[in-house]
Amino acid sequence: MIELTDAANKKFLDAFLTQADNQELYQRVLFSPDDMKGIEELNRRFKEFYAEARLIKYISSIIHYTSIELSLRNRKIDKACQPTDEIERLVDGLTCISNEGDREGVQEWKDALSDKRVLEAIQRLTEKEQTTLTLLYLRNLKEREVARLLGVTQQAVSKVKKRALLKLKKQLEGGEMHEPVNASKASAEQR
Repeated sequence: MIELTDAANKKFLDAFLTQADNQELYQRVLFSPDDMKGIEELNRRFKEFYAEARLIKYISSIIHYTSIELSLRNRKIDKACQPTDEIERLVDGLTCISNEGDREGVQEWKDALSDKRVLEAIQRLTEKEQTTLTLLYLRNLKEREVARLLGVTQQAVSKVKKRALLKLKKQLEGGEMHEPVNASKASAEQR
């Protein structure tokens, strides 16, 4: 028979004894300690209960640590995606066109951007990246519409966009904003 030495063992035994048939067998063995078949049966049931509890604990631990690992992995992925979201907001914020109606007539970045550095950074992108960003930000199309226009998948458009935005971020990191590209904006800012 197992001797209880601490509270954890007591809780474990209490859980074992919550089952009515185990409680009944335990009471029978308690009142007739000479019943060897009863003692053997109680020990066998307890070992089965203990093995099942250990299995459940093991599976529970696997689930727990796997969920922690997945959470950490998702945080890393979220952090990896954040820079493109930030640069996307930056590009949106740097365009001098505030509403979509004004955006329709603008076909080129030099007409839309007020920051010379951003314009130069965009001009350093590949033609494919420039076209994708132009369709997304100047024409305000959705990724699936751009994909349809270019004859590629939406995933390909998303990949090109993210790559282009990361390139822009790298080129623009650490510097200050320079003078505006448009002369009218430059004279307005000097006043």
